[in-house]
Amino acid sequence: MNPKKNAILTNLGRYFELTERERTLLLHLEEKRLTVSAGDSLWMTNEGIGNFFILQSGWAYTYRNNLDGDRQIVDVLIPGDIVGLREFTFARHRTGAQMLTRGSLGVFSQKRIVDLVEASTPLAIALLASVARQEAMLTERMLMAIHRTARSRIAHFIVEMHTRLSKVRLTESRQFYLPLTQALLGEILGLTTVHINRTLTALEKDRVLRKHRYHIEIIDWPRLLDEAEIDTEYLDDSLAGLYDHLGVADR
Repeated sequence: MNPKKNAILTNLGRYFELTERERTLLLHLEEKRLTVSAGDSLWMTNEGIGNFFILQSGWAYTYRNNLDGDRQIVDVLIPGDIVGLREFTFARHRTGAQMLTRGSLGVFSQKRIVDLVEASTPLAIALLASVARQEAMLTERMLMAIHRTARSRIAHFIVEMHTRLSKVRLTESRQFYLPLTQALLGEILGLTTVHINRTLTALEKDRVLRKHRYHIEIIDWPRLLDEAEIDTEYLDDSLAGLYDHLGVADR
């Protein structure tokens, strides 16, 4: 395994420079690797907590079924994310988890996280930081659904995804991979497929962005930011005043 290409090292290494010991601890987190296909279920809602997964490659999502039977996508997960981390302290999964694309997963047990937390305070803080940013994204999306137009919601989501992918070095341009159909976008943003289609058509006509089958082309970045009305502070990797307490300031 090449550490430079290990997704979780890139992800958790965003918060501070990892020592050799911390890199080794993260690499030993995985108990085995799995190759999975698009549509594979990782677990179902209310299933007992068992293994967790590191997305080494590929995309996944978590979801809940509403009372009327409709599915609502909760999280979109990209390489480097730990699938299920938000549910670590529960007895059962609050959401279902499914692969969006084919990919490679690192598999580890609940105890591995406990061992990691006991072994390294900085890595424990990095895991908390990862969960905190997931929660912040869900809060932003909820507020967007209440207060914003469909156009603003879509623009906000595109900026958010571009920012997330940039942080784990999966895009360096204004075009990026986004394996989401219009139906899935609707499930994420709480909009109908018809509404998604009309809004994307309008954004393309206004030369703001273009949605291709499996990627997004951003045509006018400043205009997209205006449309999104986004404050990206909730995606900031800074740990503020924690660096001195963690002893990582001089790394």
